Amino acid sequence: MEPPEVKIDKLILTNFRAFKNFELELDPKLTVLIARNGAGKSSILDAISTNLGSFLTRLPGVSGHNPKDSDFRITEQGDKPAYMRIYCQATNGVEWDRTERRDKSKKTQKEIPEGVGLKTLNTYVDTFIDAHNDRVSYQLPVFIYYGTGRGVFDVPQRKTGFSKKFPRFEALAGALESRTNFKRFVEYFYFLEDQESRLQKEHRSFDIEVPELKTIRSAVNRMMPEFKNPRTAAPAGLMVDWKNNETMKQLRIEQLSDGYRTTLAMVMDIAARMAEANPFMDDPLDTTGMILIDEVDLHLHPEWQRDFLPKLVDTFPKIQFVVTTHSPFIIQSLSKGKLVDLDEEEPGGSSAYFTRELSVEDIAEEIMGVQDVQRSARYNERMKLADEYYRLLDEGYSSESPEVESIAARLDEIEELFGDNPAEVALLKSERRTKKES
Repeated sequence: MEPPEVKIDKLILTNFRAFKNFELELDPKLTVLIARNGAGKSSILDAISTNLGSFLTRLPGVSGHNPKDSDFRITEQGDKPAYMRIYCQATNGVEWDRTERRDKSKKTQKEIPEGVGLKTLNTYVDTFIDAHNDRVSYQLPVFIYYGTGRGVFDVPQRKTGFSKKFPRFEALAGALESRTNFKRFVEYFYFLEDQESRLQKEHRSFDIEVPELKTIRSAVNRMMPEFKNPRTAAPAGLMVDWKNNETMKQLRIEQLSDGYRTTLAMVMDIAARMAEANPFMDDPLDTTGMILIDEVDLHLHPEWQRDFLPKLVDTFPKIQFVVTTHSPFIIQSLSKGKLVDLDEEEPGGSSAYFTRELSVEDIAEEIMGVQDVQRSARYNERMKLADEYYRLLDEGYSSESPEVESIAARLDEIEELFGDNPAEVALLKSERRTKKES
């Protein structure tokens, strides 16, 4: 019997980084976090990753990561609270928390409210371990975190020391480290391709396809149909065929643009981990689990951002995604899931469906709080300074007062350096002289 799938529906942070007490309900399919920098988007992903690490650590041969001392919130007095806690509740009834104490004193211990610990989570994870030991069929969920460093990864320079063993549980090895372990993926790909080549020779047929490679190729075709035939390259690494303007080009993966390379590597990595975790599934792309992506729009051209998340969700339909973004194009693309603005006083989130009806300008202004998006920042600054300049003169300030002279100097700088309309610049200066003389 398969264990019920785990989808996190509630996250509670206590004294974690900038969050004193924070609660968030997650959508079972897709939660998109937006906010200005410093509001804690990445911290939420880090917190979820830390708690999911307890799942990994319970498995033999795999490990997650523990909360760090730097995760403690610092009070206004510069002190640490007695404890820090990350709590998760899943739809299958599993709940668990990670609690870190400020120190080991008995007095500190008395200040910490009782938590739920890891008991129910460990019981849940043990069902997979027991099924594995008993050689009973099971489907292992995958949990992966892609941070902003995913665009930088090491491509092996030569095929030396590549592993030949890939146990199912190790599909989760390093999966929550936020940085793509591309070397391990390349090793796994070489292992699969060697298997496929051997089977093709034995059966004297190039139609033979290893199921795990079929899974990876299928994911690439669903997400990025302009790319075909991912394969190994000499002396090491991978290459693909790229159809661009009706021309097919053969390129090593490191020769692709940042956006293509990062996305292709991520899609293949997800599919490979799914195939390794569940090689006996009819379609491993139906693997359940959770994937965290920080700045999902990273390196993506605005045109591609419009389709990125819908395609990603369709490619991996059973995955629960939690992502962050700064892009109005990403927000506009949403047809399902929840949009959470962390800048709101109570960021409960709302259905993301309505954003498809809004223009990019409307999203930037009404949802993301950016003012006058149809005007440049330079123009907006100039208009603001001009309004302030005339307001001060109207209120009786002398044109030689420090306040007025400071604004005038800044206006001169903008007009001289960035004025793309000489007539307009001359008119503005004339108006200011007239106002000054009056």
